[in-house]
Amino acid sequence: MSIDPSGLFRFDADIERLRVRTTLRKIRTLVFGKRHDYQRTRSRGTEERWRLIQSRIAGTQSLLDVGCNLGRLTALAAEMGLFAIGVEASWAALSRARRKYKASSRLAYMRFIVTPESVTALPVCDVVLCLSVYHQWHQIFGHQGAQQILRTLGTKARQFLFFEPASQRSKYGPVPPDYNDRDERSIVDYNLGMLGRLFCREKVEFVAATPASHSEKVRYLFSIEMTPQRLQANNGVRPKQPQILR
Repeated sequence: MSIDPSGLFRFDADIERLRVRTTLRKIRTLVFGKRHDYQRTRSRGTEERWRLIQSRIAGTQSLLDVGCNLGRLTALAAEMGLFAIGVEASWAALSRARRKYKASSRLAYMRFIVTPESVTALPVCDVVLCLSVYHQWHQIFGHQGAQQILRTLGTKARQFLFFEPASQRSKYGPVPPDYNDRDERSIVDYNLGMLGRLFCREKVEFVAATPASHSEKVRYLFSIEMTPQRLQANNGVRPKQPQILR
């Protein structure tokens, strides 16, 4: 019986690749823990983001968390006394959120796949969170589709829309935004301009940079204040002109 040496070489190479992958998994487990996920690796940033958001939404009564992932921010909103709804496309993330944070009269989680068409079905709330999910829409639907979703989310916010984009261009797909990676001024200026074109520029505020995951040092939080006039304009309704009494 003859043995093909090239086959043995390929077998040895496969074994070596398996060893490397196993070693990398062990390292990730030691560094990030057994349940390595986005929310876990940036938990400090999540708490900091909530403090920044909470300080701006006094007097509001309802919150919609779009792409809520493991539901931490949605649960914090409910603890604050808001009626909070978290929507998420991933069944796995949704199941974990429901196990960790029990549903109540103020807290609910639902599976919802956001598309440029389906987003219109989301409810209107005082506050809408669009955090760390926009780049995924950009990958799937392209720039125009992602912009359409974001514009429609503006119509779902009575008072505030909070927006946090990814800070690395590679996360946006084949046609990424035109800014420079790791350049805070470039990233902030791009998003201020983009949001200003969708909404009223004077109502768009760069809030702060917050710690992100192991793959991104920081991400940048923006706030858009929604006045009744802005909300009507986003819905295609012209605001009524004040009557002049003679």
